[in-house]
Amino acid sequence: MKAFPSLSFFENKKVLLLTHSGADIDSIASAASFFFSLKKNSKALIGVPEHISLSARIFAQNTKIPYSLNPDFNDFEVLVFFDFNSLEMLGESAKKVSGFKGKIFVFDHHEKTKQGVNASGFFVNEDAVSCTQVIYSYLKKCRVKISPKVSELIACGLIVDSGKFSVGSSEAFFVMNEVLKNTKIAYEELFLLFKEPLDLSEKVARLKSVRRARLFKCFDKIIATSTVNAFESAGAVSLVMLGSDVAFVGGEKESKVVISGRALNSFVSKSGFSLANNVFSLLSKDFSGAGGGHAAAAGFNGNGFDVQKALEKCVELTVLFLEKKNNLKSDLKEL
Repeated sequence: MKAFPSLSFFENKKVLLLTHSGADIDSIASAASFFFSLKKNSKALIGVPEHISLSARIFAQNTKIPYSLNPDFNDFEVLVFFDFNSLEMLGESAKKVSGFKGKIFVFDHHEKTKQGVNASGFFVNEDAVSCTQVIYSYLKKCRVKISPKVSELIACGLIVDSGKFSVGSSEAFFVMNEVLKNTKIAYEELFLLFKEPLDLSEKVARLKSVRRARLFKCFDKIIATSTVNAFESAGAVSLVMLGSDVAFVGGEKESKVVISGRALNSFVSKSGFSLANNVFSLLSKDFSGAGGGHAAAAGFNGNGFDVQKALEKCVELTVLFLEKKNNLKSDLKEL
């Protein structure tokens, strides 16, 4: 971890606190935790490139997080990234970074990508469950008194990115315990801050991902692929919940391709398999785009290629990992 400035460094500068494109709850909660920890007369602004996800928009409304869509980078002296370390995660706004003259800092909990940003400082913990957990560590290091509001934001990021603590660590549970002591609302009320009704189109996408699924057996593992036009991550989660060890769901719209991957946590922990390292970081060798994420949840964004071929490559890379793990030639077959 490189040397990183204290909170006071950001107080009197024009600072743009950037989420990734299509901001999720952890990303905007992290930026907001930083924002609300600054002095009230600070010149900071929370910026969201391109668009914000529905759940994050509901969360921002309920927690009164101010943010600006597609802000002008030239109005600021410092950029701070939250929950990402690749310029690809900024979408079209990545072009603005190349011309930015000020300093850039990164808060993140993802594995670094080859398309990573050239920043002045990184505050990163790849073992953290959420980016808000990283922000908590930073604020404690700066000896900042964490307010009840910031505690609630940190707790929500932890809840969401851990899948309601279906994955976690002793440190994550420790942080959750600490911030819960400081919130003004009960634990169960935190869920109301980001609860959203299941959209009809998401229901359809989940069901279509199952109906269109292709299943592959490799040794004793099931790999599933499917295609939908939206909610790719929800489709991948559904396939894993229904029994696959690894699932890849792709979508294509206006030449842009999105592939979301999910893996069973028990498979990841026992085998050492990583969607980010073993699949999506390698996919860019054959397809235009960039990928990243975590061992059990990751994705790839690109354009100008056939989604089915990319899904087949995802299966091929997963099989390659299993062959090396088992030291045997694959008995892959489609079910």
